[in-house]
Formats: sequence, structure tokens, C-alpha cells
Amino acid sequence: MPIVQDKGVDALSFRMLADQLGVTPMAVTYHAGTKKQLLSDLVEHAFAGVLDGVEGGTPVERARSIMATYYGYALKNANLLRAILEDVTLMSADLANVVPKLKACTDQLKNSDGGDVLVHLLIDYAHGFVLSASSGANNPLTIEDYLRGIDWILCRAAGDREAI
Repeated sequence: MPIVQDKGVDALSFRMLADQLGVTPMAVTYHAGTKKQLLSDLVEHAFAGVLDGVEGGTPVERARSIMATYYGYALKNANLLRAILEDVTLMSADLANVVPKLKACTDQLKNSDGGDVLVHLLIDYAHGFVLSASSGANNPLTIEDYLRGIDWILCRAAGDREAI
């Protein structure tokens, strides 16, 4: 995981991993399978429990909690997120469950579209923000900056500019 988090998916190789573990590359291949399987396992591990701790009484509060929690996981694992965006088959079950849980909240909002547009807007906003926030070592973007945008979207979707 640290290799991918620090250097990106392209830096991950069975040889590098074997060197760090003090084993042969064949041993890594035997246990990990293909690089794609290894990445899939890393995604599953990195995003396990992504919805644990989501709280909030109102649909807006729950949606905000989902998005804040998802953002935290995605930012910490931005290089894995990039890999998922390149190959959606890497997506884990826990990660795939974010959209239906979020949709259950947004469907209850006054200005809900009744479809997936609002959900995709929120998820796309999160992805764009993660990619921006993780683009450089001295990036000034914070979770507070991210949540200001989420709050703006959710308040308008709720039909209440003061919903949060």
C-alpha cells in the first residue's frame, strides 16, 4: 500500500515488492496473482468500511457524512482512485455501495431529480476535488474547502439555503 500511496500504481512491481519483503518475485506472484488482482485487493483493503461511521439524522446530514467520509478515503488513496478511474473493474463492493447509499439520501431531497444526476454530480465533484487536492505536495486545498462545495450543492438540492 505505501508504494502505491507514495509513488503511484505504475511504480508498483512484483520485483520492487519482493525486494521490500525479502522474497522472490515469484513468491509475490504466487500469493498476489496478477498485478490487476493485486490492485483489486489493495482497493478492497483501502476502501473497506468506507461507509462505517456515516451518520446524520436528515437526508442532507447523511449525504454530507457519506461525502465527507468518502472524500477522506479517496484522498488518502488518491493513486488507487486514479487506477479505478482508468479501470472500473477494480472497484470493490464497499466502494460500489457508496452510490446507492447516497442516492437513498438524495432521493428524499425537495429538488431531487429522481434519477442519478445529483448523485453523479456529488461523486464527480468528490473525484475532481481529490484529484486537485492530491496533485502536488504543497496543495492548499482542505476538507473544509471540499465541504463548502458539498454544502452548497446539498442545500440547493434540499431547497433550503440553510439546510446544513
